[in-house]
Amino acid sequence: MDNCEELIPEYLNFIRGVVDSEDLPPNISREMLQQSKILKVIRKNLVKKCLELFTKLAKDKENCKTFYEQFSKNIKLGIHKDSQNRKKLSELLCYYTSTSGDEMVSLKDYCTRMKGNQKHIYYITGKNQVANSALVERLQKHGLEVIYMIDPIDEYCVQQLKKFEGKMLVSVTKKGLELTEEEEEKKKQEEKKTKFEKLCKTIKDILEKK
Repeated sequence: MDNCEELIPEYLNFIRGVVDSEDLPPNISREMLQQSKILKVIRKNLVKKCLELFTKLAKDKENCKTFYEQFSKNIKLGIHKDSQNRKKLSELLCYYTSTSGDEMVSLKDYCTRMKGNQKHIYYITGKNQVANSALVERLQKHGLEVIYMIDPIDEYCVQQLKKFEGKMLVSVTKKGLELTEEEEEKKKQEEKKTKFEKLCKTIKDILEKK
C-alpha cells in the first residue's frame, strides 16, 4: 500500500521496505487499517527503529552529511508535526554557524561550546546574507556563536522546538534582545566610573588644600 500514513508518518515517506506481521489479516481495507490498534503499535515501532538508525548514522560524519543534505527537510517536518519524537529528531539537526566555517554543527555541539555565562541558543533566519547581518556582528563582539537557519522550514521548526537541552532558542532579530554579556560590560564600566570619580574627588580635594 503506497503513502500509508497509518503505517508510517509523512516525514518518513522516503523510507522503503516491507512490513511482515502475523497479527494483520491478509486482506484488509484502508478503513480497517485506520481503526487497527495493531497498526498503531507497528507504526510506533517503525518510527522508533528509523530514529535509532538515524541516530547511529549521525555518528558517521561522512555518511551523515550525505543523508542530511538529502533528508534534512524531512527531519524538520518531523519536528514540526511529531511532538512525541520531537526531542530525538532535534538531536539530528545540523546548521552552519557564525564560527563553524564550512562545517555544519549539531545543536548538541553548539551547546558544548557555549560560553559559561551564556543562557540561550542564538539563531538568525533568512535566505541570504545572514552572515553579514549587523545583528550577528553584535553577538560576535561578545564571542557568541549564532546559528544560521536559512531553510524556510526552519522558522516553523524552531517555533515548535522552542528549547534544546533546557536552553531557549532565541532569534537575534528579537526586539529588545538583551545580552548578559552587554549587561556585565555595562556594570564593569559603571564600576570603573564610580572608582575613578572617587579618585578624581580625592585628587581635587588634595589640590584645593595646596
